[in-house]
Amino acid sequence: MQSHWWATAANTVDSHYSNNSGIMLTHHLLAVHNNIETIFNRPADGFYGKMLALLDQLQLDKEEVKEELKLTALLHDIGKPQENKSLVIPHPLTGKPAHKRHGLVGLMAAMDIIGADLAHLPEKRLRIYRTVELHDMSYGLFREYVATGDVPKNERWNYIDNKIHTLTGGGLLYLLIFKLADIHGHANIGDVTWFYHTVKEHYFKQLQFELPIPTEADIR
Repeated sequence: MQSHWWATAANTVDSHYSNNSGIMLTHHLLAVHNNIETIFNRPADGFYGKMLALLDQLQLDKEEVKEELKLTALLHDIGKPQENKSLVIPHPLTGKPAHKRHGLVGLMAAMDIIGADLAHLPEKRLRIYRTVELHDMSYGLFREYVATGDVPKNERWNYIDNKIHTLTGGGLLYLLIFKLADIHGHANIGDVTWFYHTVKEHYFKQLQFELPIPTEADIR
């Protein structure tokens, strides 16, 4: 919060609200951060009980996942003020050409803000980097589905999963949990349930893991 990235976000109106709302981008980042804490503190029953049980099945440490997703929450949209989708720049990790979307700028911010502090934990650092970069991926795929009817299949989900976590299913579970928290200012959550249904059918089912599907009551 002492970074210039945060200072810029604090002076940028959250795009989900009107310019005279007084709701800034930092309010959104903090709201999602708090939502992550709430999710992990829910009673272990119903939908959330099944989601948290899935962490154990995938051999993920609950406290570690919570910590990493809370950091992701503070970083995920921090790059929005510098987004320029028409501009292609070298990817900060691979050097390959990439559009300067806000997830990529968020990755750059994460590298600047926490990179040195987590240098001794490279796997943890990379998980946060990639979750920040890919946090909005499911919305892009949902829009593509609405426009074309194309549904991402196992190979696509596997590629995304492996980018975030070395444990099979772990990367997508990070994104699935994060999607539950990243609803501040979102009037429509159809993309959230679509994400769950699609990943369940085309990825987790093949792994023989039962991915629970949230209702709007679970999300709101």
